[in-house]
Order: sequence, then C-alpha cells, then structure tokens
Amino acid sequence: MIEKRAKAFVTSKGLVPVDKIAAEIGKGKTIMGLQRLFPMLDVNDIFEAVNFYAENTSVPLIEEEKMLTLANVGKSKDDIIIEVVNLHQVIYLKLVAEGYKLYPETKDFAELMNQGLRICCLQNIESIESNTAITDELRSLVNNALFIACPEVNEDLQRTKDDLDYAEYLTRKDK
Repeated sequence: MIEKRAKAFVTSKGLVPVDKIAAEIGKGKTIMGLQRLFPMLDVNDIFEAVNFYAENTSVPLIEEEKMLTLANVGKSKDDIIIEVVNLHQVIYLKLVAEGYKLYPETKDFAELMNQGLRICCLQNIESIESNTAITDELRSLVNNALFIACPEVNEDLQRTKDDLDYAEYLTRKDK
C-alpha cells in the first residue's frame, strides 16, 4: 500500500519514497537491484509503487521529442523495426505500468516498457479504426512519435496489427 507521509508518498513496508523507487528504476535498477537496495520490499510493493507513480505523475510539459523519440531502423520501407531513441523517465515508467497491466508475470522493466509501447500502439489503432479521438496523453505521445518515425504504419492497419500480434493482445485484454 502507498501512504502519504509528511511531503512524500511512501510504501507501507519500509516507508520507501515512491519517487526514490522511480528514480532508481530510471537509473537502470532491476527488480533484484531494488530488492537489494530496499530489502523490505517485495515485487508487489515495487510494482505498486510503479503504478502509483505512473498514475499520479503528469507528463512533463516539454517538447515531445524529449519525452519519446522513435526511429525506424529497418533496411527498407517494408522492413519496419521501431527502436526507442529517447525516453523520459516519466514516460518510461508509464509504459512499464501499461505493460504490467497485461503482463503481470513479467518482472523485467525494459520488457514491460516494450509491451506498454506495443499496447499503446494497438490501442491507438483501435481508436483510428473506430474513428474516436486519442485523448490520453501517453497514447497521443506514442502516436505522434510513431507517426514521425514511420508514417507508413497507419497506411496498412491490418499489417501493423499482425506485426504487433493483435490477437494475443486481445486474448490478454479480455482476461
């Protein structure tokens, strides 16, 4: 559980500040590294802090390319391989939290970030197909970064859905 103490939000176990956990993840700490640093925390405590941080931290008011920059490193227009070139800590943790919602068995932050990015892309495709506006800040940021890096992903939505394993996403989403 997350509690408000003085001027900070902390974990109930060990009273570790949520911001401190987020900062350590931003420095590259793994679950095991966090548990060595904060031995009183278990995996659930760490992900509770990540989710709390993601839900309660605003997207920074800076240029989008400083928050998230993607690049197509594929060899041709038909060979689309998206790589994250720049990623702000707040966006990273928001994507980790998104990934964790559908992949709670995964404990690797980088893998969860990639899943979160994939989930946002697929949700954006759903919005495009249903002709509804993308109003969520994170999804809008992902959509803009992807369009700048690779505008052709919106030209063939079915191919993009296949490439991103939409069927597997639906299976997990419906659970």
